[in-house]
Amino acid sequence: DMATEMTTINFVGVDISPIYPTAIHPRNCNFYNENITKGISQPDSAFDVVFQRNVVCGLTFEHWQRVMKEAFRVLKPGGYYECVESDVSIQNAGPQTDTVFEHLRMSMASRNVDPSIVRSLDRLMAAIGFTDIQVKEYCVPVGKWGGKVGQLWKENIFAVLQTVRPHLARAARISESQVQEIVQAMHLETLDYRSHQVIYVVYGRKPQ
Repeated sequence: DMATEMTTINFVGVDISPIYPTAIHPRNCNFYNENITKGISQPDSAFDVVFQRNVVCGLTFEHWQRVMKEAFRVLKPGGYYECVESDVSIQNAGPQTDTVFEHLRMSMASRNVDPSIVRSLDRLMAAIGFTDIQVKEYCVPVGKWGGKVGQLWKENIFAVLQTVRPHLARAARISESQVQEIVQAMHLETLDYRSHQVIYVVYGRKPQ
């Protein structure tokens, strides 16, 4: 979308999975199937901005360090690095929602992944060498009570839960069908509870 709107700027997309759009592919936008924890095939000091989001479920503390160092490497002096993440929890949630997200955190813990690290990303960025670091928090509604944004955010959460259902089952030592039953109960809770999720936006600048 941004490449279509800003035709004089070159965009590069990187993801561990080949999930890139094919219907719309502007000439100023290129995609690479790469693992950011192992480095990417981009030259040093090549980008004005590095934007990263929704990777907290897959990164250990050591991964975060490597990824931030890689962002620092590919940024031009004065360039900006921005992370957008949640701490994998729902505020003002119902009991079934709390159960599902507890299973999710248990699954992450089995892989040495701690989602609470998103509340410390500013300190990690400072340790790598970024300056002028800013932290902003946004409360995003979950469910129809929050209008279009709330409905879209709910759909996003349930799409993620569908993908990680096998992991939730293993973490909770229950069947996938049991996980599905709990997730279905979550749908009803989004009607009864005014739940929201806190999104952390952290950005900093590579020194000149």
